[in-house]
Amino acid sequence: MARSRMLPVRPAARPHARDVASLTSMRFFAAAWVLALHYSMQMPVDTVSWTGFFVNGGMGVDFFFVLSGFILTHVYLPSLRTGTFDFRRFVHKRLARLYPLHFVCFLLVLGYVTAGRLMGMSFQDPQVYSWETLWPNLLLLHAWGVLDSMSWNYVSWSISAEWFAYLLFLPLGAVFLRLPCGPLARLALAIAFFALLDRLAPVLVGRELTHLTHDFGILRVLPEFMIGIALYHVSRAWDLEPAAGAWVTGAAVAAVLMVAHFDLGGFWAVLAFCVVIHGAASLERQGRVRWLRHRALVYLGEISYSLYMTHAIVFIVYFKALRLLLGPSYPEWVWYLGPAALLGAMILASIGYHVVEVPARRWLTGAGAASARRPDAPDPATERPETVSDETHDSTARTDERAPASGLA
Repeated sequence: MARSRMLPVRPAARPHARDVASLTSMRFFAAAWVLALHYSMQMPVDTVSWTGFFVNGGMGVDFFFVLSGFILTHVYLPSLRTGTFDFRRFVHKRLARLYPLHFVCFLLVLGYVTAGRLMGMSFQDPQVYSWETLWPNLLLLHAWGVLDSMSWNYVSWSISAEWFAYLLFLPLGAVFLRLPCGPLARLALAIAFFALLDRLAPVLVGRELTHLTHDFGILRVLPEFMIGIALYHVSRAWDLEPAAGAWVTGAAVAAVLMVAHFDLGGFWAVLAFCVVIHGAASLERQGRVRWLRHRALVYLGEISYSLYMTHAIVFIVYFKALRLLLGPSYPEWVWYLGPAALLGAMILASIGYHVVEVPARRWLTGAGAASARRPDAPDPATERPETVSDETHDSTARTDERAPASGLA
């Protein structure tokens, strides 16, 4: 009780709902921040001279990595505690969540590159689309330190990193469950590990930890994923005080914006993300933040993985076409014609979600479920009294078929 008097928290009165809808909605804002980064790169203006918000849009990926660990633990903690966790089924479901859209996006980029080469188009970095980078992409290994540059659908590096984290979820989840200390101490240990890697990354790999992408994105995801796991243990045990909850969460959002604007570093952004995620989950458990549960926002959160995976393809094709058509007048006209790319990205994201994501996941998980258990047998990952949804980068799903995606998935 002394702890609750020192901090604006109190013991949680009830478990989280199966579907933490506010976290699903927040996935959209994280994906939109990444989209804003790539959109600003197409505009003939130096945004860095007046704000770091756009250039730091990659911090949206860090949000997804933390959220991924949080949601997966929310879904699978009961089976980890009882020893009924089915790792094979877990991997199957995660792959069904990530891979179909990744593969379709790869085919879209392959088609674009092939068509461009047939028409005699030149590419600024042809090695990005080389055969040497093809297999690491198809095997989801392209953020494991095996490539020297971005490749194909370049945003998919985070999916490769997510896949790495998924493969480690069982041992990591078990370790945090069995640590002989309380939830806050577990979170402190995860943050300490993050701080250590943050210090070592520039020495070991020559770049800041939260700037790693194709070059050892697995090092970036690991501590953030661990923080998400530990954060769920805190969230499960502690709520923000009702009177202070909205203010604390709002202050954390403001802190994220300040860190981005003044370019203070990803480490501080990740700490602020912890407060934002815990605050949103806590407030929803108390019946607050109803606006984050609006159906429109929840839907945008559900298509956020598709938005993240497809927007770069839309931007590359659209703005490349504008440059070819407008020539020297591009800088002037792009301000008027550029917003069409945002609309196109949203439309393609919705198509990707309804045509690729959901049908492929239903087919793949349906086939796996039929072979893994009797039709009338309960699934330990979905039959639990105190958890939420099936995840992933990363939307808080209502059923297995609407599993949240985490890492930008």
